[in-house]
Amino acid sequence: MHKINGEQNIAILIEDSGSIYANEQAQVLANKLGVDVHTIPANNKKSRFVDAQWLLVFTAKGLSLRVASEPSWSDICVDFASAALQYRKQHGGGKNELVAKAIGIKGKHNLRVLDCTAGMGTDSFIMASVGANVTMLERSPIISALLADGLARAQNQEMPLATSLQLVEANAIEYMQSHNAESLQIDVVYLDPMFPHKKKSALVKKEMQAFQLMLGPDQDSAALLSAAIDFSPKRIVVKRPASAPELDNTHKRKPNMAISSKKHRYDVYLIS
Repeated sequence: MHKINGEQNIAILIEDSGSIYANEQAQVLANKLGVDVHTIPANNKKSRFVDAQWLLVFTAKGLSLRVASEPSWSDICVDFASAALQYRKQHGGGKNELVAKAIGIKGKHNLRVLDCTAGMGTDSFIMASVGANVTMLERSPIISALLADGLARAQNQEMPLATSLQLVEANAIEYMQSHNAESLQIDVVYLDPMFPHKKKSALVKKEMQAFQLMLGPDQDSAALLSAAIDFSPKRIVVKRPASAPELDNTHKRKPNMAISSKKHRYDVYLIS
């Protein structure tokens, strides 16, 4: 079983046993992670089939993450066609969305954004929905697998926004240190470092609780912002909880402006 965070383990399960696609994709992912694939008998889906904390499960709907220690949680999956995202796309304010204002989309065509902390892809989806072309970076192979599956389903459904989203599995700091914004034609770098949640709360989404449990505390957010400044895009946007302090960085740069709501704040750095 694949180790996560030095202690936890993961297994790959197939519930959609009749799907050739599920079996093929499960084997590809298993080879990548170095884990075994288990097929769940049709009459045994509710039992603890394998002793692992993290279960990547191929179901009829696609790839999901199941947290064995939280049986009350529903499966976690990336679904760009979900009712919640589609509703936000239609009624969330469009270019008046705070994140749209923060990245400076107004009046811009083909704005290219590098989302260094893609996570579940929600912010990338919103930025794409207002006209940006977004490259999503995700360093966790587990979360990256969920994103890849969600993006593949969006492409199969011929969702228009799918062409505006690209996924790269990479450590964002290393990626930016190996490139520069001009060579990749990146206008904006977007950062949403994981904010520590000390206890479970209904206000903290299960995805964030799961990712924090799986990945551990975020200890390189200052280095991430420093690398983004060295990357030299036109603009850097850092999403923060409204009451959180500004991120440190080796350049001692302060935001040029902030765009705030009751829950979140977008610190905007104008670089070049």
